[in-house]
Amino acid sequence: MVSKKIDKNQTKLGIKTHDFNVPEGHISRFVVDFIEEIYPKLGISENTKKDCRPSYPPCSMLKLLVYAKIDHVESTRMIEEMAKYHDIYKFVCDGITPSERTIQRYRNDLGPYYEVLLQMTLKKAFDDGFTDYNHVAIDGTIKKAHNSNQNMISKKETQILAQYYKGLSVDPAKLEKLNKPAQKIFHDKEMSDEEKLELIYDIQTQFKFTGQDKIPMNDIEARMMKGKKGNFLVAYNIQSAVDYDTKLICALNVTQNPTDHYELPEIADKAINNIGKTPKHMSADTIYLNQISLSYFVNKGIDGLIPTRKQTKERTGELNPKPFHKDHFYYITDMDLFMCPAGQPMYFYKEYTEKSDDPEKADKIKRLYNNYYACKYCIHRETCLTEKQTHRTITENGGRLERAMFFKMEKEEYKKEFGKRPCVEGPFGILKDQYHIDQEIVIGMVKTQERLNLDALAYNIKRLYNLIEGKTNNKEDIVDFCESLSATHQLKLDVTIY
Repeated sequence: MVSKKIDKNQTKLGIKTHDFNVPEGHISRFVVDFIEEIYPKLGISENTKKDCRPSYPPCSMLKLLVYAKIDHVESTRMIEEMAKYHDIYKFVCDGITPSERTIQRYRNDLGPYYEVLLQMTLKKAFDDGFTDYNHVAIDGTIKKAHNSNQNMISKKETQILAQYYKGLSVDPAKLEKLNKPAQKIFHDKEMSDEEKLELIYDIQTQFKFTGQDKIPMNDIEARMMKGKKGNFLVAYNIQSAVDYDTKLICALNVTQNPTDHYELPEIADKAINNIGKTPKHMSADTIYLNQISLSYFVNKGIDGLIPTRKQTKERTGELNPKPFHKDHFYYITDMDLFMCPAGQPMYFYKEYTEKSDDPEKADKIKRLYNNYYACKYCIHRETCLTEKQTHRTITENGGRLERAMFFKMEKEEYKKEFGKRPCVEGPFGILKDQYHIDQEIVIGMVKTQERLNLDALAYNIKRLYNLIEGKTNNKEDIVDFCESLSATHQLKLDVTIY
């Protein structure tokens, strides 16, 4: 076979646009069109000074950052390389070649605009007829902060350092016994004494906001929180609101509170502001069931759905196996009494209010039910009562609103509507598994909120693109995929598909 001779010095003349190698219908084209359409509404001020070096167009940088996030590229160094050599990235950012440092700076500077763009994705979904936002589900999770569990400073150590930098007399032995995080402040030569004292004041301020004994040194706004596996880690509490019809993220909110109890009003307000209307239904799990959440639903005119702990256990089949546990005492709504497993009624005895130590949290209303004479002659006394008990008392938390919610959640129509709540779990899993939010290096509540808004924006744009292109998986497709995966790898898959 005769080989063809190659002329290495031969040159070709041609004109290529930035999108010459980008397939039609590619998601990068959707990203470019969406951001260029919305960009004029953002009101971003650009550098127009003539006596300095021209800056990169914010619109081009915004498209680059969003597409890199969709492509799961987090490293600014990698984004820099892709902008130089990758055809799709060249098309997205209009051929600019920003440095790693410039990309990092723009990612921080454009932080306040990510939530505005998130609102625009929700508006587009509504305008295109994909959803009416009739049902929004709310849930929370924790995000690991950029701080190790060991890098913590105690209240006593901050007091010693504060005394030292105020010029007061401090025993040198106490300074030597300081733990490593406190020693870092003491031996830091780059910080002045005034800067160290200001940092200590900031840490002491955080002690006043929390009952915790230690504060993270690297991210003083983070808190020690309990993970799902029972382990404690330095983290932030992330609240999410998700639309059922489209699975779009309506809002994200970063808080310092280690539990979800009183977080519903704030995340719900954010969701309503972002979608531009009040949804008909809002659902949340049992931890949100309290006077503050239910009062919020009433004031906003929202048909809220929050089951009691027992209703949740019934739905998941996790009732306590002990026959005389409270789980097996049946409440009769019309008569306002509990029926015990032995068939004896337990009548309402009294109601009292348990004052809350926190002025921002509502007082707890407790209702007591018992039947002294029925318990006295009951044949199940030894099984039901302890040695010190003379009769059984059922304590029910909550007042009028809690009881009304209980009655509502006993109806089949509301049980069916509440079945939509698990839609909030999917986006959380995607943000953690694909967008790696736990590995993002951000410090402080504000920066954490901005970076999560960028993650949510990228997720929403990709989800919106799939809706428009019709790339949706129905339940049968997912079942077939799970079965084929199980057969191929000989695995037993235990999954629930909603």
